[in-house]
Amino acid sequence: MANGNDAGGHAAAAEGNEAAAGGILSRENLKYLAGVAIAGAIGGLLYWVLARFTGTSIPGNFGPAAAVFALMFVGAVAAAIGVYLLTASDPTDIRTYIFAMVCGLMWQPVIASGQQLVTNATATRQNSTEAQTVQNVQTATKSGNVEQINTAVQQTVPAVTTALATSAGVSDTEKKTQIADTSKQAIDQIQSASAKAPDASVDALQTISTTAATSGQSAVAIHGIQALNTIAAKAEKEHNRALELKVRQSLLSLAQESKDPTVQNSARMGATQLKLE
Repeated sequence: MANGNDAGGHAAAAEGNEAAAGGILSRENLKYLAGVAIAGAIGGLLYWVLARFTGTSIPGNFGPAAAVFALMFVGAVAAAIGVYLLTASDPTDIRTYIFAMVCGLMWQPVIASGQQLVTNATATRQNSTEAQTVQNVQTATKSGNVEQINTAVQQTVPAVTTALATSAGVSDTEKKTQIADTSKQAIDQIQSASAKAPDASVDALQTISTTAATSGQSAVAIHGIQALNTIAAKAEKEHNRALELKVRQSLLSLAQESKDPTVQNSARMGATQLKLE
C-alpha cells in the first residue's frame, strides 16, 4: 500500500511540475520572453544606426544616449507585441527571434497594430455590455415599473456612450457598424421607455446623440434626434407642454454642442418645428 501511495504521490508531483513548467510565468517562458525582448532591443538599436546613417529624425526630444535606450526599449516592446500578440510565433524556432528583431526595427507599425488590436477587442467587449443594457431597458419597460425603467435608462447611457467613443478609434468597419446598430437599438428602447420615464429618456437621448456626433457616428446621432422628435410629437398630442419644452431645449443643446453640420441642421429643424406658445 505504501508503494502505491508513493507512486501516486510522485505522479501527482510530476503533473504539478509539468503544469508549472507550462504556466505563463514559468522559468522557460520567461527565458523565451527575455530572448524575444533582447532580439527586439537589437532591432531598436539597428533603427538608431540606420537613422544616423540616413539622416532620419528620431521621434521625441532625446539626447544621443537616451535615444539609443529609448529605441531599444520600444524595440523590445514591439518584439513582444509582434511575437506574442500579433502572430503567436513559436519561441523555440530561431526564426521567431529574427522576426522579433525585425519587429524591433519596424517598431512603429508593429506597436500601432498592437494598439489597434487591443482597441478592437475593447470595442467588442463594450458592444456586448451595450447590448445587455438594451435588453435591460426592454425588460424594465415591459414590467411597467417606473423606478425600474428610470434606473435601466440611466444605466444604459454610460454603456452606449463608452461604446460610441471607442468606435471612433476602431478600424474594423464591421465592429463600427455593430456598435452603431446596437446604439440605434438602445435609442429605440429608450424612446419606448419615454412613456413611463420621459425626463430620463430625453436626457439619455441627448447625451447619446451628442456623443455619437462627437465620435463620428452621425447616423446614430440623427436617429437619436428622430427619437426626440417622436417624443415631442406625442407630448404635443397629450398637451404635455413641459415635456415639449424639455425636448426643444435638448435639441437646441444638440445643435449648439455638435460640430457635425448634418446633426446641427437636423437638431435645429426639430427644435423649430416645436411651436410652443
